Amino acid sequence: MKNQSIIGFIILSIGLISCGQYHSFEIPSPVINQINLTGNRQISKAELRTNVMGVKNSYRRLLPAKLYTYLGIKRKRKDSLEIKPSFIQFFKSPNPSYNLAWLTTNKVQIERYYRENGFLKAKIKSNVDSIANLVNVTFEIEEGEPSYFTKEDSLSVDNPILAEHVNSYIKENSLIRPMGRLKLEVLKKEKEQLSHHLRNEGYYYFSPDAVGIRINDVKDSTLRRISLYYKIPEFKNHTLIANYDRLYRIGVPEFSISDPFGNPAEHPPLKSLSKLINLQEDDLYSVDLFNQSLKNIYLTDQFKTVSIRFDTTRTRLFPKIELFQNEKYNFSSELGGSIFRGIPGPFLTNSFKVRRLFSSLDYFDFSTRIGYEAQSGFINTTDTRNNLELNVSASINFPSLYLPKALVGKLGSYYGAKTSVGVGFDFINRPEYQRTNLNLFQRYTWQKSEYSFFTFSLINLNLLNTIYPETATSDSFKAYLDELKGKGNNLYRSFNPSFVSSLSFQYIYRDLLPSNELKNGKIFQIGLESGGSTLNFVPSHKFSFVTDLLNSGQDIQFYRFLRLNFDYRKYKMLGRNQKSQFAFKLIGGVAYAYGDENDYQLPYEKNFFIGGPSSVRAWKPRRLGPGSYVSSSSLVEQPGSILIESSIEYRFRLFPLFGQMNGAFFVDAGNVWNMTQGNTDPSTQFHLSDFYNQIAVGTGFGLRWDFDFFLLRLDLATKVINPANPVNQKWVLSQTSFEGGQNPIEFNIGIGYPF
Repeated sequence: MKNQSIIGFIILSIGLISCGQYHSFEIPSPVINQINLTGNRQISKAELRTNVMGVKNSYRRLLPAKLYTYLGIKRKRKDSLEIKPSFIQFFKSPNPSYNLAWLTTNKVQIERYYRENGFLKAKIKSNVDSIANLVNVTFEIEEGEPSYFTKEDSLSVDNPILAEHVNSYIKENSLIRPMGRLKLEVLKKEKEQLSHHLRNEGYYYFSPDAVGIRINDVKDSTLRRISLYYKIPEFKNHTLIANYDRLYRIGVPEFSISDPFGNPAEHPPLKSLSKLINLQEDDLYSVDLFNQSLKNIYLTDQFKTVSIRFDTTRTRLFPKIELFQNEKYNFSSELGGSIFRGIPGPFLTNSFKVRRLFSSLDYFDFSTRIGYEAQSGFINTTDTRNNLELNVSASINFPSLYLPKALVGKLGSYYGAKTSVGVGFDFINRPEYQRTNLNLFQRYTWQKSEYSFFTFSLINLNLLNTIYPETATSDSFKAYLDELKGKGNNLYRSFNPSFVSSLSFQYIYRDLLPSNELKNGKIFQIGLESGGSTLNFVPSHKFSFVTDLLNSGQDIQFYRFLRLNFDYRKYKMLGRNQKSQFAFKLIGGVAYAYGDENDYQLPYEKNFFIGGPSSVRAWKPRRLGPGSYVSSSSLVEQPGSILIESSIEYRFRLFPLFGQMNGAFFVDAGNVWNMTQGNTDPSTQFHLSDFYNQIAVGTGFGLRWDFDFFLLRLDLATKVINPANPVNQKWVLSQTSFEGGQNPIEFNIGIGYPF
């Protein structure tokens, strides 16, 4: 409060110095000094200030009303000469003038807002207190009892077939719920949704204007229990659309396809395009299914523009779809680089796309990335050198699901379908080793709605191999892996020749796209994976042809495992102006290796890890756990087969600085554990009776520098509960230090929000 007074005094002084005539200025007419709201109980003052224009400034200002009024008048004079000094623009919101019309208007607006929100008998009184030309206004609110919906509604529809559809909607899909508070906004949305529902049932011309919804005051004259009266049609101004209740069926679609230069396309894929239309001839019109059809066509990536109109001159709806093709070939290249410990690391990325390669709607993707980027050594982490990485991938994509028709039929309505088949190759050349991974994959993707995404992969084969050069660095690295193996860490398995095969299924619900913009929304993801399933049908649980292919002289690792993971995230905007956000994350997973031929071990990449800038931020990346295990080195990653992780974060705005500087307070918690099978260290094992005693907790504060096109993040985190400590020493918050010790502050730098 003291700081605010000082700032106010400085600003006021500057204003007085710059305004020579301020001391003799008198407010020319009554202005409002303050607006008070009293008596409200069920509708908050913040809500009223947000939605009623006249009471937005219903708070006491930092500086006197006289100064605001004086500068407002002076600014108007300056504005007439098109001169706008910046120090005057700071005071660009003068106090409103007071008169009887203003008072009456705002009483009516407050009363109207209450009525729109179910308080039909609300009364508004006003008291005015004036000193000289400064007026304080108080609105006294008598809310009364709110009105609630009863769902005892009645219906009047001219067309009996249409009446059946409307009655079905009211019973099963209506937005109005029993004992929900009366809101005019809900009634407006009800009309829109009813219209949308009927347009999905074949009523092409139906619109919200045809729906009349009135309050029925016959059953309850007090209007505390509201029943509704639906009347269709009820067009305003007696403008009647004759076909509002007519059912329309679909005719054969007509396509107009132009090449990238505007000429008629050669060999237009009419038959293939017809398969992407979710409605067949003679089906009833549905607005949602036709929108999905347009998305199906657009998602083939074959067309720049997709537009549709309907010919209704005949007895049916004949879709006329106009398409402009994309170029057959697209090539892009990006040259970039990074700097690590002062050493530059360039990289080059190329992508090449060929459309209409094997059929009229497929496309072929080919991409490469080669980098010579700086990385720290495995053994001596202070040693930095450039390492070569090469990634090559190629895939062919088709806009349909190549699955048995019976199975596809059970999926029901869907869109955005794609079948992809591809191959990838990764090569890493470091002083310690040379590692290759040959990947062959096949997957199906489709959508059930705008928010629901599905992925199903029948084939995902990975053939990994590592070659060790005959150098001292390589020998030291192999000794390092053996040392970790003796400590129970299975990192060495990532560098043994391996064959990893799996099939997987993933479902994602997402009603917002992750971005730097704060929004309401939620994301849910669940994944299932079965590794080495076909090995169950082979007596030796190994494929001899893979061993012959690698011919490395080492035993090839074959894995059999099951893996389940889920991820739930919730975002809720807070505050009167919706400028801050509460974010919540809950992640979990379990992976079970049932292959005794591999000592019940998982492929290293299929383990769970925790800790780092986007995880539990008080621990270094992948260094937390498992369980209460005490690691002898902070350089060793700690894998686990069971994961529980959660974070809560309060995000808020701070101040503009070449963008927007935002802040956040957060609490992270979680850990990983191992299965009891195939593991001998009890401190790392998961036990339902006491796992909660091994939950790690961290907290901290973060800054987010938002430049719109990207967001730079800095988080400072400290441990609160360290599960690796003895029972009576797990609480470590008091040991927080910037200078190391038992609980040093962890600095995390990242791009974008952590979740």
